[in-house]
Amino acid sequence: MSFKVKVSLKGSDFDVAQTTVDRNCPHCQAANLVTLGQFQREETITCVGCKKSIKLVDEGKSVAKAVSNVNDAMDALKKAVEDLGR
Repeated sequence: MSFKVKVSLKGSDFDVAQTTVDRNCPHCQAANLVTLGQFQREETITCVGCKKSIKLVDEGKSVAKAVSNVNDAMDALKKAVEDLGR
């Protein structure tokens, strides 16, 4: 016996680069909310506390690798779920 499963993937377009993390200012220790994407792009932000510039550095490209790995895993999950409906 076989059966067909209908699968809906609404809301499956998750972008881990939009995930936010706190980055404490090296000058005043104020918590600054930044996205992983900002770390990937190594942007410069302005501290919410002391207003000094903070250069975000993705040392060893670890954030970029993690974002890529999570996106690849999400793509694989989406494909596996879609395959259930075939």
